[in-house]
Amino acid sequence: MGVDALPITLCISTRNAAEHLESCIASARPWVSEIVVVDMESDDTTCEIARAAGATVVAVPAAGWAEPGRQSGIQAASQPWILVLDADERAGPELGELAAGYVKRDDLAGVWLPRQNFQFGWWLRGSGIWPDWQLRLFRRQATTWPGDRTHVGPQVSGSVERAPARTENAIIHHSFSSISAWVTAANRYTDLEAEHLSDSSRPASVTRLVTVPTMRFAELYFVKRGYRSGRYGLTVALLSFCYWLLAELKLWERRLRAESLPRDAVRQPRI
Repeated sequence: MGVDALPITLCISTRNAAEHLESCIASARPWVSEIVVVDMESDDTTCEIARAAGATVVAVPAAGWAEPGRQSGIQAASQPWILVLDADERAGPELGELAAGYVKRDDLAGVWLPRQNFQFGWWLRGSGIWPDWQLRLFRRQATTWPGDRTHVGPQVSGSVERAPARTENAIIHHSFSSISAWVTAANRYTDLEAEHLSDSSRPASVTRLVTVPTMRFAELYFVKRGYRSGRYGLTVALLSFCYWLLAELKLWERRLRAESLPRDAVRQPRI
C-alpha cells in the first residue's frame, strides 16, 4: 500500500556519497515532503545528484564524521518531523507506513527505529547487532543534535517510543564491504574516540585497557547473544573488542605525548 507525502523532512549528512546518495533518497522519496542534504565539502558529484533529486543542499565544513552536520540539517528543514539517514542507509519498504501512524500523534516527540546492519555483505538476526536502535525519527522543534563526537544521537524533549523490531520497517545499513574497509574506518573513528576521552579527562589505565574492550566484546557476544551466529557473530564481537582496544591505546598514546617524554627516555612510560 502506498503512502501519501508525510510532513517529514529527510535529512542526510554526507561527504563524497555520489555512489550511494541517489538510492538513499529514492528509498524514502515517495512519502517524505522535503529532502535536505548536508554536504561536508564533497569534491565528487554528490551536490549535483542531491539537487537533481530536488533536495536542498546545505554546505558545512568537513569534520570526518556526520554528527557535526546534523543540527544544520534540522535547522534547514521546514517540516514538523525529521527522518535522518546516512547515504549508505535505506528506508525499509514499510517504514513510510509506520511513520504515517507516528506523525499523526500529538503525544509523541520521537521514535527509535531498528537498524539492520549489513557488514561484509551479510546480515544475521542473531549477530548481536540487531536491532541496532537509532533515534532517527523525531519532531524538529523538540530536538537538538550535538555534534561534538561521533555516534552520539539527538536530544529529544518529550515522549519517545520504540518501533516494532521488524526488518520491513528498519533502516537498512550497508556499512563495510570488507574487514579491510572496516579497519580503515576504525582507524579514523578511534582517533576521534581517543580525542573525546582525552578532552573529558578520562584517565588512561591498565584497568581500562583490559576492561573496556572486554566488556564491549561480552556485550555483543554474550549479553546480546552474538554467539548464535557462529563465526559471523564472533567476528563482529572481536572487531568491537579491537575498536575499543585501539581507542584506549590511542588515549594512552596521547597521555605519553602530553608528558613530553624525550625519545631516548630510559624510564618506563606509565599507562
